[in-house]
Amino acid sequence: MGFIFPYKAKVINVITISHDVILLRVTKPFKFNFVAGQAVDLSIDKPGYELSVAPFTLVNEASDDYLEFVIKIYPNSNGLTKGIAQLLPNDVVQLSKAWDSYEYNGRGTFIAAGTGITPFLPIFKDMRDKGIDLKKEHRLIYANKTKEDILFYTKLKKLFSSKLFVTLSRTKSKNLHFGKIDKDYLIKFIKNTE
Repeated sequence: MGFIFPYKAKVINVITISHDVILLRVTKPFKFNFVAGQAVDLSIDKPGYELSVAPFTLVNEASDDYLEFVIKIYPNSNGLTKGIAQLLPNDVVQLSKAWDSYEYNGRGTFIAAGTGITPFLPIFKDMRDKGIDLKKEHRLIYANKTKEDILFYTKLKKLFSSKLFVTLSRTKSKNLHFGKIDKDYLIKFIKNTE
């Protein structure tokens, strides 16, 4: 017995973003609503994926007539993310109703690693649309294994300027911090933890 999903959507396209990350764009189902920071449970509507379900954050704007997800592909031979990467236009995915994943709670420091940056993208866009200057009131600590794993660097640098702090844990790169995001590192940036 599989899961019951209230929505189905057709694949518009699958775009490669990096060596192990894709952008999945699908049609927006009738009466599907969401706000920045929400996620859905997603599955592929094909035999063999009945029990393959995973949460993914919506990364586009709620006013768009499509839905977008940035997804890291894991190489498991029968894995859901590998199946998503192989979808073709007009293939069908199943979606749950949108549910709260992240929400903006005011001035502070955002911390993300790898594809964990994706839930913040629509929140950053929403903040900018509301006139909030991320460079003045916020900072972003963004951890990745290598320089090649950094997603949307140009966009993030434009939003945060000198308040973007990228850390690499596996390889060194000029002008980027090398090491782990640990308590000592965070104390440099976060004064109030309440």
